Amino acid sequence: MKMIDKYAEMGILSENAAFEYLMTHLKDTIRTYDFFVAWEKVLGNVSQVEVALNILNSLIGKDDIENKLKELIKSYTEIVPAIPLLIAVRGTTIKVADLGGDVEYSFAKRKSYTAEEVEKIVYFASKCGLLKILSDKSVRNLVDYCIGVEVGLDTNARKNRSGAAMENLTEVYVKAICDKHGYNYICQATIAKIKAEFGRDVPVDKSDRHFDFAISAGKNIYLLEVNYYSGGGSKLKSVAGEFKSLFELVKREPNVGFVWVTDGPGWQTAKRPLLETFNATDYVINIKMIENGLLEEIIVKGL
Repeated sequence: MKMIDKYAEMGILSENAAFEYLMTHLKDTIRTYDFFVAWEKVLGNVSQVEVALNILNSLIGKDDIENKLKELIKSYTEIVPAIPLLIAVRGTTIKVADLGGDVEYSFAKRKSYTAEEVEKIVYFASKCGLLKILSDKSVRNLVDYCIGVEVGLDTNARKNRSGAAMENLTEVYVKAICDKHGYNYICQATIAKIKAEFGRDVPVDKSDRHFDFAISAGKNIYLLEVNYYSGGGSKLKSVAGEFKSLFELVKREPNVGFVWVTDGPGWQTAKRPLLETFNATDYVINIKMIENGLLEEIIVKGL
């Protein structure tokens, strides 16, 4: 790592002290209030099938529900693509392991369905338990029910939102630095975008490599990779190794710097590989260190 003046201002006088500062100032969370549920997406998805759901509401509490569903499918074919959502499945094709082999069920939108197709759809709805919860009134309104289903499905996207949250948080500081000093930056910077925007070639380890940020500051280009890990795992060791190798490659090009911004309590479980990369590269920093002006000093002083 490089010892710079800002470290001394922070009371950090050695490489070991710098690493300990990094580890003791990992953010427990970067969740904002909009992290938990993307309500606009949830309500938008439900609105697309709201008419079909209201038609299916007519099945609630009905006896002989299988025949009632058959009649509905014949009269209102638009209800069929909505059925998978009722069991929290995206898409219109579902495969099930059944006696004698796998069975594929299609809920694709059509103008009409054959009697055999209708039988198959109703059979699936019955076997998976959907018709039972409708007939015994376990569900009172399918529109409200599907809002809950969509909220549950949306939690699967939280991992992506966590990555985006870290990038968004870092961009606040990157933008402030660039605005203050008249620098330019681009997000999700591929080698093609960097060449087009800054007229510079940068080395990469793979053709599809894109840096979270590329900052043009005078004669220098700074490439930033940004990530956050709330949990540990074997992946963190390979991540640390990847950025160590990437730094070694990038540094071969004059006037190109590499900064790895990483954070999160997950690193408490992978301290050794992070330390190895910290020692072998110029700059591994976290959000607290950016707040203290470390990133600004690196860029402004051309370090």
